[in-house]
Amino acid sequence: MTPLVVYRVFPDGRPDELVRGVDIVGTPLVSLTKIVATGDKPDIFNGYCGAESGSVPVSAVAPAILISEMEFAKKETSTDRPPILLPPAHDPDVKGQQP
Repeated sequence: MTPLVVYRVFPDGRPDELVRGVDIVGTPLVSLTKIVATGDKPDIFNGYCGAESGSVPVSAVAPAILISEMEFAKKETSTDRPPILLPPAHDPDVKGQQP
């Protein structure tokens, strides 16, 4: 599995830290037993699942989740770069937007 957005959350109140260039390792099903909280708003994911015969298109709908513990490993080569600008839909100065 490839995580879309990963934050390191500190229990002592330090600001959350965006983590880039990681893959989930270990047994992902074990992580489902460590869910602490979920969000109220579901989000849609459209992507591909690797199979022996090739990539298969998949869709999933789920809320954001907070997991107490999960195993990650640094990608061998990371080409991820942070965006230069925030998306227009996330501009807090624009009036009339719905949260």
